[in-house]
Amino acid sequence: MDKQMMQAVNEAVAKKKFLKIQYRTDLNEFLTVTALIKKVEETGNGLKVELATGEEIPFDQLVKVGDVASNQFTSRDFTCDC
Repeated sequence: MDKQMMQAVNEAVAKKKFLKIQYRTDLNEFLTVTALIKKVEETGNGLKVELATGEEIPFDQLVKVGDVASNQFTSRDFTCDC
């Protein structure tokens, strides 16, 4: 489990703060939303993050929460070589 990402998610829940959340969908789309993380819960399929909008995101599909990126990515993945 990505401990740094989990810490960022738990901190967001505790502070009740709107953050930019980037994640991959089941269709491998890359989406970015600004939302409040309501809770994190364990389900039969693993951890899920529930947003205040009611949307549920599997924890392993999170890419970035605020300034904290998943350990599946490097900082270079978030730069633009335009």
